[in-house]
Amino acid sequence: MPQRILFPLIALFILAGCARPDTTLNINPTMNLPQQDPSLMGATISITSADQRQDSALAKVNREGQLLTLTPSRDMRFLLQEALEKQLRARGYMVGPEGSVNVQIIINNLYADVQEGDLRYNIVTKVDISIVSQAKNGQQQTKNFRTTHNTKGAFTASNKNIENVINEALTDMINEMAQDTSISDFIRQNARS
Repeated sequence: MPQRILFPLIALFILAGCARPDTTLNINPTMNLPQQDPSLMGATISITSADQRQDSALAKVNREGQLLTLTPSRDMRFLLQEALEKQLRARGYMVGPEGSVNVQIIINNLYADVQEGDLRYNIVTKVDISIVSQAKNGQQQTKNFRTTHNTKGAFTASNKNIENVINEALTDMINEMAQDTSISDFIRQNARS
């Protein structure tokens, strides 16, 4: 009888030791929206996105002698495109495939550098994006948004610690995008030219 209970318990412990560590980061920044601009009168724009990074990883950490690559729960390119689209729709623009202005959001850098010592960790997250607006009349504008967030803590950095710093950095940058009017001003000036 004891062998019938002991064998399954040993097998369970062996399998638990072989379990793969979680390498997915839940990225879900707050998407702030600007006020509607009634003077826009429904100009149509198109929105695309691109990721210029060499590596799509958000962080790399050493856990128990193994280098783990941490990836986002969703495609960062589409997450930022969604944020930009929601903001421009909130301002009053219509979004379609053939707009009078093409707006592209480009990820230049989005990475959390995780440094761990014996007793402390340090996470530095850098976000760098460009928004390129190209009007049908040939005019073009590039607007860059950059932010850096840093946090320190005791012992080792968990996935939750890394997620929090990345989400804070992205939330701040998306909020800065919502407050910036230069892209909307460019679209307004060139949408009907």
